[in-house]
Amino acid sequence: MTLRTVFDGDHLRASLAAAPDGATGKLMVTFDFRQVGKIDFAPANVSASFAKAGFAQLSIKTRANDWFINPDTRGLDSALAELATSFEEVRCLGYSMGGYGAFRFARALRAKSVVAVSPQVSIHPDEVPFDRRYRAESRGFGLNDGSLSARGIDDLEGLVIYDPFVRPDGIHAKRLAALFPRIRFARLGFGGHPATRVLRASGKAWTVQKAALEPGAGQIALLHAHRQGRRATEGYWRKLADYAMPGRPDIAHFARAKAAGLKAAAAHREVDGSKR
Repeated sequence: MTLRTVFDGDHLRASLAAAPDGATGKLMVTFDFRQVGKIDFAPANVSASFAKAGFAQLSIKTRANDWFINPDTRGLDSALAELATSFEEVRCLGYSMGGYGAFRFARALRAKSVVAVSPQVSIHPDEVPFDRRYRAESRGFGLNDGSLSARGIDDLEGLVIYDPFVRPDGIHAKRLAALFPRIRFARLGFGGHPATRVLRASGKAWTVQKAALEPGAGQIALLHAHRQGRRATEGYWRKLADYAMPGRPDIAHFARAKAAGLKAAAAHREVDGSKR
């Protein structure tokens, strides 16, 4: 799939892949996610699923873990606003830092919907004193360009996917609900951060892309896939055990036994496979 650079700054980059049939009616915008040790642009992302659905795809990358707030932010705003005029329907998808980015640039893109996995409403200490996970990255996060407090959109549709047992993520979701009142929520208990770890471990990560295409129907598919996937996901049972131990040791012991059984079964399959 051929990519065309539509914004190329020192800090931000946006690359466009046309829809397979050359149509320009629908655009899916994906945003970079935080990576430990990130010092340069990652390759642009394109999805066969989005292409099959007839979407052109815009991949937005940042050179550093800066939540897209840097000297290029306003330039990207302008470039996105101009690009969006070529499309009748714009949808956005992002994970964590990318989820914040989807909300941050939704207005410039005239987005119809946003699907965000474990997003932040901000990383500035004054706005989110409850979340200390990104203090190092927050040093260059300017409120003029980064705050969503004046960037809410009353009619923006979509879905926020998060683990309610990750306390900061739950507070971020509540804050986003106040700014984007039509957003729905998919609460994937003990899915971690990002909240899709059970989906990924069970081979159901594709349900997030389905949600990006159809947020309403996708919400149900996500919840169903998470319920199915957790049965055979060791990490889910370990997190449940840790959470339950203080007040419900009976549940904790059951969950730990379940996790141990899944771990043993996986080890057995690995040994069995190596003998073939």
